[in-house]
Amino acid sequence: MSNSINTWGGTATKEAAKPLFVVRRSWFNTTLYVIIGGAAVGIGIIGAVIQSTVAPDFGGSLFAMLIGGGMVFLPIGLVLNRSRITVWDERYDVRSGLGRTRHRNVADLHRLRYATQSSGAGMTFVSLTGWDERRKKQFRVFTTHSGFAEFTAWLAQHRPEQWAECEQLGLSE
Repeated sequence: MSNSINTWGGTATKEAAKPLFVVRRSWFNTTLYVIIGGAAVGIGIIGAVIQSTVAPDFGGSLFAMLIGGGMVFLPIGLVLNRSRITVWDERYDVRSGLGRTRHRNVADLHRLRYATQSSGAGMTFVSLTGWDERRKKQFRVFTTHSGFAEFTAWLAQHRPEQWAECEQLGLSE
C-alpha cells in the first residue's frame, strides 16, 4: 500500500494528512443516547406489528410511546456524536451538531475565556470558549471532553498571549 495520497494535484504522506488530535464529547454519553433511541424505536415497531396482528386490543399506546421516545433520543445522540474539533498543525476544524465543518485558523483567535455552568444544586461544568476579533464565537469545549488537555496545551503553544490572559482571569462566575 502506498504511503502517499494525492491532494490538490500534489502528494503528501498519510501521516501528514492525519489530525494531531480530536476534541469531542465522551463516546459513552453520545452512544448511550443512540443505543437507547434505536432500541426504543426497534422494540416499538416490532411490538406494534405484533400487537396489530395478534392482539389489537392489548397494550394501548405503549408501543407508540416507545417509538416516539426513541425518535427523540436517536437524533439527540446523533447530533451530540457529530460535534467535534479536529486539530491540525496551524488550524482546527469545528463541527457543531448538524452544521457543516468550519475551517478555522489558530491565528484568528483573539480571546479565550473560561466559564462555569451550573444548575444550582447539581454539578458545575467548566468550559473554554474562543472568539475572533469580531467577537464571533469560534468554539466551546468542556473540561469533560476527551482531548481537552491536549487542546489547551496546543492553544497555549500557538496563542501564548491569549492563553496567558485566559489563565490570569481564571473562572468567571
